[in-house]
Amino acid sequence: MKYLYIILAIAGLSACESKKQSQTDVLKSTYQLALQAEDRETVISTLTQWVAQDTAVDAWVLDTLAYYHYFYKVIPGMVRSSKTPMFYTEKGLAENPNSLFLRDIKAKLLLEEGKDTAAFEMFEVMWEETKDPTYYWDLTWIQIARGRMAEADSMISIAMSNSELKDKKVAMEHIQAQLTERVSTQAAFLFLKYQLAVANRNIMQGAEFLQKALEIEPNFYAARRSIMDLQRMSAASR
Repeated sequence: MKYLYIILAIAGLSACESKKQSQTDVLKSTYQLALQAEDRETVISTLTQWVAQDTAVDAWVLDTLAYYHYFYKVIPGMVRSSKTPMFYTEKGLAENPNSLFLRDIKAKLLLEEGKDTAAFEMFEVMWEETKDPTYYWDLTWIQIARGRMAEADSMISIAMSNSELKDKKVAMEHIQAQLTERVSTQAAFLFLKYQLAVANRNIMQGAEFLQKALEIEPNFYAARRSIMDLQRMSAASR
């Protein structure tokens, strides 16, 4: 009889594992279908169920949840809470503390929360680790946002004169437009020079910097949109 109980227990465990695997397969298929259809809400709900069902999910599941909540769960013109994307970001970092992908998201969420010092420190570490000009661009942008124009101007000059960065790209995210673009370092930092010029109320000089950036990157979304904004401001002031 004892052996019968053992056999039944093993059979029960096998059935549970089989059922769990079946549920995982369904979730995986649903996720892949939603991803192909660009159905972001279903992607999020499916991966949330996946995490709830299996605490030992692959890293990409938490990475994707963190990114989708950070980048896509935004209503244009509305201020959103960073709690949910930060929750999944921290959960992923608990499993993989060195994840550059998640650290980048966390630094940007810290900026949303107004914690610019903590964000600056994170971007600074990532810049030192990778020498990716994206992180140096982020550091410079923070200095502009802080009103430290002299420091920002100096950082821009250093970036644009650095021959090692000349052929590299800066990744720029536009969450409201749900768009990510990669542009040359020169164009990206010319865009920051435009922001400095506007902050100093030198609109004409700012427009010149945008034109130079567009000569390098004709499809530069941020520069094209800023040109349109300047044109609307000019028309409204007439």
